[in-house]
Amino acid sequence: MAWAPPSEPGCVEPELSRRLPLAGVRVLAFTHVAAGPYATLQLAYLGAEVIKVESATRIDPWRYRDRNHDPERSRPFADHNKNTRAVTLNLKTNEGRRLARALAARSDVVIDNYSAGVMDRLGLGYRALAAETPGIIVIHLSGLGSSGPSSHFVTFGPSMMALSGMTSLWNHSDRPEPVGSQTSYPDYVVGAYAAYAALAALHARRRTGTGREVDLTQLEVVAAAIGPAMVAVMNSLGDPEPAGNRSPTAAPHGCYPCQGDDAWCVISVRDDQEWRGLRRAMGEPTWSAAAGLETTAGRLAERDQLDERLAAWTATLPPAEVVRRCQANGVPAGVVATGADLASDPHLEARGFLVDMEHPRMGELRLPGAPIRLADGRPPVWRLGPLMGEDNQAVLQGLLGLSDEELRRLAAEGVVK
Repeated sequence: MAWAPPSEPGCVEPELSRRLPLAGVRVLAFTHVAAGPYATLQLAYLGAEVIKVESATRIDPWRYRDRNHDPERSRPFADHNKNTRAVTLNLKTNEGRRLARALAARSDVVIDNYSAGVMDRLGLGYRALAAETPGIIVIHLSGLGSSGPSSHFVTFGPSMMALSGMTSLWNHSDRPEPVGSQTSYPDYVVGAYAAYAALAALHARRRTGTGREVDLTQLEVVAAAIGPAMVAVMNSLGDPEPAGNRSPTAAPHGCYPCQGDDAWCVISVRDDQEWRGLRRAMGEPTWSAAAGLETTAGRLAERDQLDERLAAWTATLPPAEVVRRCQANGVPAGVVATGADLASDPHLEARGFLVDMEHPRMGELRLPGAPIRLADGRPPVWRLGPLMGEDNQAVLQGLLGLSDEELRRLAAEGVVK
């Protein structure tokens, strides 16, 4: 049976989102923390109607990400779940699972980042959903996939960093202990991949009329993102060592101290032309005219001394001035920005990337907007992350047609909570 779009209007997005590329696509999200919500956020930015299924008995930990005790006062949750509706269903009840299946039958894509097998045990796996809705697209974002000897392992962002080998590479060569990133970097790579997989599956369904199941393993996504280091070790070229800020092909290349409190900049010289530009930016110091520094090979051989001399120059100037001089001479450079810098960055302000909106419990928040800019402007942020069950009535009545009496009964029985 070929897929056909649902005939009922359901709970439509605001008028301002109907012009966006994914207008008319409905995504049912069984997502929590970062990877899953970041995936659906990309689709919501582009106009998809995202409905997040939550439970008041097992609250998304991201609602407490600010170390708050109120699940309605998490800024990261408000950010990662923008343009998203929320319903609360108790999936431990038969009625809750029935309502979830009914929502899936009216959706184009179902996405989850639960542990492997959870959706099947809930009766919400691909086979169960496809039996009722053959055109459904189901995307799983489990840590280690739905098959294999370790598929049952419980994972999260930092552990995925370690399992993929990324932690060992995210370090300086002179530090014996692994450091890794202070953010769950894998979650965001995986989220972007999942959005891409959803678009590919939607495109395939448009051609073939059939849906499909996508098993997107977080470990494999992150391992693939390591790039040259992964290729090297797989082809017996040695075990890659952490390189810190250094590059095997560019020198000078690193992070350098600047004038000010904990102020830094980054500079990369990739070829001889950029080296001549850096010399001009520094005012042609005598040491930079040494014959051995004219070529990339020569600079790589002297990079320790180069880094010391360059750091002595950058330390005399504020980072913005170093960057200005470098960029004026064609040298890639940038300020090492803090969170405060980004929140008031004039370039981001001018491009309309920063969004100021009122949250019903936290007041006015400033958050990132959509990273995509279309020909007619940046996709709008029409709401911040929803309150618990904020859209129960709009979704369950508007989309499933429940009556006021049925909704009250389900709430009293703990099905909708």
